[in-house]
Amino acid sequence: MTTIRDIAAEAGVSAQTVSNVINGRTSRVSAPTAERVRAIMQRRGFVPNGPATALSGSRSNIIALLHAGKTGRRQPSPHDSIFVDEVERRVTAAGRYLMIRSADDVVLTAAELRSWRVDGAIILGTFTSEADELQAAVGLPLVFVDNYSTSPSIRGVGIDDFAGGQLAGRHLIAAGHRRLALVAPGVDQPGVLHQRYAGFRAAVTAAGLGADSLTLVDCEPFFDDGVALGRTLAGDADRPTGIFATADVIAIGLLKGLLESGVMVPGEVSLIGFDDLPEARYVTPSLTTVRQDIPAKADAAVRTLLGVIDGDAAASPARLDVELAVRGTVGPPPANG
Repeated sequence: MTTIRDIAAEAGVSAQTVSNVINGRTSRVSAPTAERVRAIMQRRGFVPNGPATALSGSRSNIIALLHAGKTGRRQPSPHDSIFVDEVERRVTAAGRYLMIRSADDVVLTAAELRSWRVDGAIILGTFTSEADELQAAVGLPLVFVDNYSTSPSIRGVGIDDFAGGQLAGRHLIAAGHRRLALVAPGVDQPGVLHQRYAGFRAAVTAAGLGADSLTLVDCEPFFDDGVALGRTLAGDADRPTGIFATADVIAIGLLKGLLESGVMVPGEVSLIGFDDLPEARYVTPSLTTVRQDIPAKADAAVRTLLGVIDGDAAASPARLDVELAVRGTVGPPPANG
C-alpha cells in the first residue's frame, strides 16, 4: 500500500510537504511541487485517510457550503447549480472536502456548523440583514456570496449588480425603447435584486425618462412563471417594449411565452436577461443578457475562505465585473412603440 513516505520519496520532497499538499496548505508549497505531488498521488492511486488526517491536527479539512432558503424550492436555480459545482471542483483541488447543506432557517442551521467540525463555510443566498447574525452565531471563518452587508467583519464575494442593471437599461434605451419594464421576484430587500433594479433605474433617469417609463413586474425566478407572464403580456396592448429580467431563467420563459402567443421578439418586444447561462445561447433568438462569470465567483469565494482559514488577515471582499452579451433579443421598438 502506498504511503505518504512513498509519495515523498518519489517526488523528492519531505513527508511534511506531501502532508501540506494533502491538507490544502498550498501557501507553504510551490505550485510546481504541489502539482508534482498530486500527479504522483493520482498515478499511484493514493487516497489519504480523511478521518485520520483530521484527527492528526486541529483542522478537519471540511468546508461547508450553506445554501440558504432552498429546501422548498420548486425548481433548482441554474445559477446556484453551476456555482455549487464550481465550488466543489475548487475545494477538491485544494485537498479539502465539501459538505453541502440546504436550509430554510439558515441561522439555526449555521449554528450547527461548529458541531460538524468544519473549518469554515461559504454562505449562499442570504439577505444583507442576516450576515451579521450568522457571523456572530457561528464564530468560524465565513464567506458570504452575493451579500451586500457593509459590516467590516463580513467577508463577501459577489458581482457588480448595479453596473449590470445599468448595462441592461442603457442598451434598451439606446435601441430606442421608452416603455420599459424590470421583471424580478421583488426588489425591496437590500441585496442583489435591489442593486440590479437601482442600476436599471439609474440608466432610465440618466436618459431623462420619467418615472412612468419604468414598470416593475413581479415574477418568481422559475421558467414556468416566465412563460405564464409572457403569455399575459402578449395580451396587453400597452405592454412594455423593452424588458429586463433579473435572471436568464425568467427571460427564457418570457421569450417562450411571448413567441407562443404570436408576439415577435425582438420585432415587438426586446428582452435582456441576467447571468449568461448556457441556455441563453440555446434558445432562438439567442438571449441578450448581462454576463457574470460564475466560475470566477466560485473561485474567489473558495480562495477567500481558504485564505481566512490559513490566517490571511488581508483577505478582502471581491466584487467582480459584469459585461453585456449582445445576441438576438434586442432591436428597435415597433413603429407605434
